Amino acid sequence: MANEFGFGQRTYGDLNFVTKDTKRTIKGLQFPLSTSNTGGMFARSLDLEAIKDGLIQLIMTQRGERPMNYSYGTLVRSAVFSPLDGELISKVSSSIETAIERYEPRVSIRTLKVIPNDEESGIDIRLVFSIKDGVISTETIDLTVNAQGVQVNG
Repeated sequence: MANEFGFGQRTYGDLNFVTKDTKRTIKGLQFPLSTSNTGGMFARSLDLEAIKDGLIQLIMTQRGERPMNYSYGTLVRSAVFSPLDGELISKVSSSIETAIERYEPRVSIRTLKVIPNDEESGIDIRLVFSIKDGVISTETIDLTVNAQGVQVNG
């Protein structure tokens, strides 16, 4: 049984052990990257926000951009500067699915839509996912990617 500080007491025979609550917290860098007010360290995100931020960073990293891990990332940023036909949209969608399966095993993709956005001269991405081994719920990430950068919608 845990007390208000997360510590509990367990008894095995005549031995008493003090235990720490083992609730796992997921930690990651906040997106977009910023500093916190605690000594200039990078701001962190926790739990669901950490997973969302990690997914956005994965999607927005150009494949081949990360030193020592050239397969990390997707084709999203390079596609913005190419004619957006059906074949390219299919390749971009496939690159996102492959990257998430390989580098973010904590999530399951429910739906992924990659749609050319002629108004913004870019791509709209809608990713609906759920966290594995968690409560059965879905989360959504909506991105608009164009030559000016990325806009996270919602």
